[in-house]
Amino acid sequence: MGSIVCATRGGAGSRAVQQAAISYAREKGNELVFLFVIDTGSVEGEEDELVTAVRDELYFLGQTLLRIAKKRAANYQVAAEIVVRDGRVKDQITKFLDECSADLLLLGAPRGTSDTIFGDDVIEQFAEAIHRDTGVEVEIIRPA
Repeated sequence: MGSIVCATRGGAGSRAVQQAAISYAREKGNELVFLFVIDTGSVEGEEDELVTAVRDELYFLGQTLLRIAKKRAANYQVAAEIVVRDGRVKDQITKFLDECSADLLLLGAPRGTSDTIFGDDVIEQFAEAIHRDTGVEVEIIRPA
């Protein structure tokens, strides 16, 4: 049995996607992994000290968000693993899905994205690219 991977980034969609991941793991009995990717691409080309400081802060943020998600899962008697990766988001998610033989990737949509026209939102295009590259089913969870 493969795993359910829940990519977490913070923001409005994270709590909704974490709850969905916990529910799926409970009902299907799959392993649950919360994944956070540190992507310092927005500060590439800056001084090394700045890039290092940003990376360190993002690592701390990621660890904190993932520990909270893991605790939420434990409250529902679901064991979860937490993983932090460093690199470009799509590359790291794709690589991780291959490594863990995932069955499902859950992504949280940012607040304000639309679910009325399939394929228009960046998150939908991102999900389709991940599915195309890995063959793993990708589901987008939108916040209420």
